[in-house]
Amino acid sequence: MKRKLLWAGFAAYILLMLWLLFVRFRGVEVTDYWAQLSGRVNPVPFSSMGSMLRALYYNPYPAVLWTVVYNIGGNILMFVPLGFFLRTLLPKCRSFWRCMGMVAVIMTAVELGQLFTLRGFCEVDDLILNLLGAALGFRIAKKSGA
Repeated sequence: MKRKLLWAGFAAYILLMLWLLFVRFRGVEVTDYWAQLSGRVNPVPFSSMGSMLRALYYNPYPAVLWTVVYNIGGNILMFVPLGFFLRTLLPKCRSFWRCMGMVAVIMTAVELGQLFTLRGFCEVDDLILNLLGAALGFRIAKKSGA
């Protein structure tokens, strides 16, 4: 029974994430598809996070703080359940590095999917933060004995 509930929770989590990452309205830009693609890629590690933290340092206002917390914290917290569910439900993900490898593959596919469907930005920083969140979820699952 517990396992069925976990699988149901995992399915609900996946559906919610698909909606958040691909379906939720993001606005429409009326420009060339390839021009939009080039503006939606950031392969430089820590550049977005660094920019946000610098903005917060120089503008310590609630709106800037909220933006930083929403972007950085959100990218971590949204993927804690992924690490938890993978560690708990998939025997091959009992190893930390194997689980993180699977998360890296999944998140790379998500980032590329967002890029090519113009539903978000493809950033290495997102991958780093998502892996951090999944690692926290893995740790929680391991500590709980799941």
